[in-house]
Amino acid sequence: MRIFVEGASLFRQRTGVGQYTKNLLEALFRLDEVNQYTIFAFAFLGRGTEPKPIASSPRVGYRFIRYVPLKVFNAIVRKITSPPIDVMLGSRPDLFFFPNFVRYPLPLGSSAVAVVHDISFVHHPEHTARRNRQFLLRYVPKTLKKCQHVITVSQHAKDEVVRYYGTDPDRISIVSPAVDHSVFHPRSKQEIAAVVAEKYGISRPYILYTGTLEPRKNIKGILDAYGKLPPAVRSSYSLVLAGGKGWLDRDIKAQLDSLRHLDIITTGYVPDEDLPALYSGASVFVYPSFYEGFGMPPLEAMACNTPVIVADNSSLPEVVGDAGILVDAHDSAALAHHMEHVLGDPALADKLRRRGLVRAKTFTWEASAQRLLAVINKVGAGR
Repeated sequence: MRIFVEGASLFRQRTGVGQYTKNLLEALFRLDEVNQYTIFAFAFLGRGTEPKPIASSPRVGYRFIRYVPLKVFNAIVRKITSPPIDVMLGSRPDLFFFPNFVRYPLPLGSSAVAVVHDISFVHHPEHTARRNRQFLLRYVPKTLKKCQHVITVSQHAKDEVVRYYGTDPDRISIVSPAVDHSVFHPRSKQEIAAVVAEKYGISRPYILYTGTLEPRKNIKGILDAYGKLPPAVRSSYSLVLAGGKGWLDRDIKAQLDSLRHLDIITTGYVPDEDLPALYSGASVFVYPSFYEGFGMPPLEAMACNTPVIVADNSSLPEVVGDAGILVDAHDSAALAHHMEHVLGDPALADKLRRRGLVRAKTFTWEASAQRLLAVINKVGAGR
């Protein structure tokens, strides 16, 4: 089959969807020795096409829409209607794969598979930018209706799509994110020091959060919990918030300003190559998010031998299993209690580390790619 893959998320600073797409496609291209893949994206007048996020090969190529800027296309989609992407590409492949929530119109008749990562825009509108929420509310239902098959990233996300939209569960497959175990594994003291101390200036043991600094991630709860730790604990551990700023971060900035007397370090966006050392060097990793379609950072932390504390909501219990501590995201006092417990009890921390390593090894990109390829072959057989 000829398969076109929507690749816009690969060409910008990659967060959750972009990382999922890149890792999943790389594993898929290693696995599939039969089908031909074309990654397509917008590149007005050819700008921004280098470097390629995934290497080209005889079975993997690129095609760029060069005559329309992506911003113009997005404005048309939001304000008028979604243009036919196959006509814009001038091609009718056997299958389109849309990994970022939305299937665009395909009047030339190609089949399509799309990934709907979660429906937080429905259940938690306060944590979604208004323009993005309007876009998803408009186009996700059309995507679920028009696609030959749908992928979600967790059982929780699948259940929510079935309940809210009435989608036939037989039309939905789960292809979870995973861990690249050649990258995310416990690092040596020398590697940790080179990143943690020398690059980011972190000189003391630390509590770690990684991810975008935005309200949905409950940064306020992490800061409140750190402030509630006994002074003796706070004096021994820094709090490191590793991630770029997100939307609606004004209150987070104000809270950080009010806590300048505490040892809180914000790193800004952390490149992929620094994350394993940051995880490996942390005394505990905290992720009390209000909602996650999956939740990659706790899985990465576990793979790097770090104890994790996560919220007890959405897909997070599904991700960590019995390898992490679950806490009510709205209870910062409980989060502080569990942080203090893990930091003060080496036996508990060691138990969480052992369980986390075992749990993380059950998530591989190869297994996820096999599930995606099964969907591709199933949809292809039904053409």
